[in-house]
Amino acid sequence: MTRTQPLPLLLLTGFLGSGKTTTLGHWLKHTDVPLKRTAVIINDFGSVNVDAALLARRQLELRSITGGCVCCQSFEDLVAQVGALADNPDFDLVWIETSGLADPEEVLDHLSAPELQDRTMIRRLILVIDGSDFPCSWRSRAVQEEQVRYADLILLNKTDRLDDAARQRVEISLRKINPSAEIVMTRHGEITPGLLSETGASAAAAQAQARSRHDDDDGHGHEEHLPHAASTLFLSLSAPVERAAFQRFLGSLPISVFRAKGFIRLAESPGQLHTFQQVRDQSELLLLPLENGSDITTGLVFIGPHLDVKHIRELADVLTPTHAT
Repeated sequence: MTRTQPLPLLLLTGFLGSGKTTTLGHWLKHTDVPLKRTAVIINDFGSVNVDAALLARRQLELRSITGGCVCCQSFEDLVAQVGALADNPDFDLVWIETSGLADPEEVLDHLSAPELQDRTMIRRLILVIDGSDFPCSWRSRAVQEEQVRYADLILLNKTDRLDDAARQRVEISLRKINPSAEIVMTRHGEITPGLLSETGASAAAAQAQARSRHDDDDGHGHEEHLPHAASTLFLSLSAPVERAAFQRFLGSLPISVFRAKGFIRLAESPGQLHTFQQVRDQSELLLLPLENGSDITTGLVFIGPHLDVKHIRELADVLTPTHAT
């Protein structure tokens, strides 16, 4: 059996902490699309792919890309994985969740590589926006604006943190950047699954534009892509930590830590695994249901501009058993 139609791709973008993984998790839970015919490619900005562990499901083909963003350092891995999925007629749909710092123009360009042309098609470019932090408080907002510009569906998420006037202000700002995108208000990434997998008109236009760039390259390669103005740190937490010590550690983190996430075990319940998420000063610690049953590395990933790695490691001394209270 061979594939007779291009493999549909759903590109999911959004700045750090906007709720991309939560949104995709909601879709996986409620969609009518068979998971065994769905593939998900997750790119995390760092050496440990926390989001991939959160999305693992039985029968779901889940592929992880770590160690660099797919718009620059890891684009060859992205092209290779999408190409392999296109060769397999068992898959009807592929999700690609980019890192929070991915430039959508660059990702589109790579997905329009000659080896993928006529074998894949971009069905939608979906953007998740944190409505409570738009424009984002990151020092550089250029990437977020690019993400807005290329989306055909914008999910204005975390609207429970906004009043009506604030929601209207954010929507007006989004319209100034992208007047044609569909904007849908969401809370906790909850949305009708079919809306995400419908075909978006501007997605086809964006793909055509990206392919045109390939044609214009004439073998001279892509324009230089500037490195992300961010750094990451993975902090291993092999032993359970005291909740109080963990809270003290979080309270002492420098403001340069924009995003933190990972998995920890608490000393009060060492047999249970928790997932931790933090965006700026908003954090949550939840019990993680291990549906996939796979081993998960305990530890935290920190992302931010110019992280002082040495200082964060020193602060983390409070988490060791000898410092627990």
